[in-house]
Amino acid sequence: MKPKKNREQSTSKIKAAALHLIATKGYSNTSLEEIANTAGFTKGAVYYHFKSKKRLILEILHDIEFRSIELLAQELSAADESAKDLLIRFVNFQADWGAKYPDDIGVVIMMSIGFTHLDSDIHRKIEGSYEKLTRLLTDIISQGVRNGELSSSISIDNTVTSLIAMRDGNMLLWYRSGRDPEIGRQLIRSLRDALLHPVIFR
Repeated sequence: MKPKKNREQSTSKIKAAALHLIATKGYSNTSLEEIANTAGFTKGAVYYHFKSKKRLILEILHDIEFRSIELLAQELSAADESAKDLLIRFVNFQADWGAKYPDDIGVVIMMSIGFTHLDSDIHRKIEGSYEKLTRLLTDIISQGVRNGELSSSISIDNTVTSLIAMRDGNMLLWYRSGRDPEIGRQLIRSLRDALLHPVIFR
């Protein structure tokens, strides 16, 4: 058990160092040697655990997806609530995630911009995460249409796209503010107000 625990501790330290460096400097500007030095390991040790920088960032993106989407999906599936309440729960969850893991947001922004037009495993991983988020929100909006909270004439796809755009825009504005807590609270309040507006819900 002890060797396994030591491996888990080592990989956690390496991923934490890489997460912070990539969130602040970007993927291309972060070397494995710098990650190793920050984590307190040799470059060879990083290679031993992850084989390559690409493998390392893919594992980090997997962790981010789990924290920001998979746990959200579990919470939403356990909640027997209206579509409006589920969307508010979505906003609150995303706010809590960003506050607890601000470097996650930095990595999502950096990697999304840097790999948008590249045919790579990293791009496909990012796209896969957004597809999961899209399905979650599509289920909520579809529920709202079925139970009469939302007009049957709205475009579900367009509504979901708008919600993701607002979420991503808020993440970018907050990150550009230097992660200012007050700016974060203002953005969350504005997003909640937008969701509760009669244009969206009856």
